[in-house]
Amino acid sequence: MSTRLPWIALAFLVAALVHMGTLYLVPRIVMARALDELGAVNTMHAGQPNPFSRSVARMSPDLLYASCPYDLSKGPLRVTAVVPYRAYYWSVSAYDSATDNFFVRNDQQIAGNSVEIVIIKRGQGLPALGNAPERIVLIAPSDRGLILLRTVIDDEKHEAALAAALRQSSCGTVASKTGLR
Repeated sequence: MSTRLPWIALAFLVAALVHMGTLYLVPRIVMARALDELGAVNTMHAGQPNPFSRSVARMSPDLLYASCPYDLSKGPLRVTAVVPYRAYYWSVSAYDSATDNFFVRNDQQIAGNSVEIVIIKRGQGLPALGNAPERIVLIAPSDRGLILLRTVIDDEKHEAALAAALRQSSCGTVASKTGLR
């Protein structure tokens, strides 16, 4: 029995290391693949993914999507999102490089018909702010991630207007002015 104890301990140690490594690596690998599939970074990509697309997890045929894969190593990111007038439901979400959601707002939480979201990393300067009726500044937990806009298609006759509103949304790198610690 005493000779088995070190082997059992080693097996548990190896199992624990594999488990922890998997929990750490798999979300980052999944997000890296998704970001590569979504297109150019710091650019808004609007449109409904086709049924064979795997870039949006658990996508719904009742939703329209716009996405902005971001890379803050190129500078702060400004997202300007238009909330559709006839939206049954609209949301904006931010995900880090480990697929963790670190921000979400829906149409009921936005005061006007648009929102400006400025995303910076710790230590990065804050850019000049625009004239949006509502502005949110986020400090992202990682340099890379994803902004995802979603809206429900409540009626096919509203789909074109909803899609047009998503296409008016934008994201891009902006120059920073001051340091933020």
